[in-house]
Amino acid sequence: MFLGDKGKPSEFENVRMNYDIIIDNEKFTIQKMMHRLGFYTIYSDGKIKTTEIVYDTDKKLLSGAGLYLRKKITAERTYFSLVRVSSMSNIQNREKKSFLGECETNDQPSEFPVQIADGINRIFNNLFTINMVDVVKHCTPYLRIDITGNRYKIVSGTGYEVEMAFENLKIKDFRTGRKAKKRNFTIEMNNDPNYAHEREQIMDCIERYCKEMLFVNRNRFEIAEVAVKVPEVPVDKDGNPIAVKKKTKKDLKKQTMNEQNG
Repeated sequence: MFLGDKGKPSEFENVRMNYDIIIDNEKFTIQKMMHRLGFYTIYSDGKIKTTEIVYDTDKKLLSGAGLYLRKKITAERTYFSLVRVSSMSNIQNREKKSFLGECETNDQPSEFPVQIADGINRIFNNLFTINMVDVVKHCTPYLRIDITGNRYKIVSGTGYEVEMAFENLKIKDFRTGRKAKKRNFTIEMNNDPNYAHEREQIMDCIERYCKEMLFVNRNRFEIAEVAVKVPEVPVDKDGNPIAVKKKTKKDLKKQTMNEQNG
């Protein structure tokens, strides 16, 4: 049953950033941040256990346009939302999330194409030239991301709160059957300009002292897509596969750093 809008899960005004964990020592990283952020309080805020399922058409009409139709399942609620991804260069506001409506755990977008299409059209003020109802009807599960891990809060003396987490991602591509696991660090901050100084202090701490983590300019869906992407097999001029040397951890670390540096 599509339950409609029973209240938005959040105001969707937060900036969320993702980091690759190169050296995995969660306890050490937290202790280091506590030491460097002396006037801030850092404490455990419980465990994470959520599932996100991304839907799209066979031709990826939505994700190809930077749109992700998502169903999020938590212990408290299940709901559909639309995530819009903007320019790669716009780090501070890459994602805009719009709540579409609460639903049951097993509900699929194709069961409620009119309601979901109406919600999407309202977000874009009916700018689409294609029939969005038909698009939603043909949406099937594309990615499943099971997320577990530990959540933490950072609280400044001024009352500014930041949420961060060490996540374990289990990813499945429904169409290829490929699976992957990923360790991820995230930090989510409210973009209130009144707390710009606090944000700068926290980000400076991570960038200067937490070298075991590397910023990734991708959202969670993009990270998942890369993790389960079918690798391209290089071929010679006759079309025969070329044997490729397996990359070591040192090679992967160097590749990640090169990607971040452009």
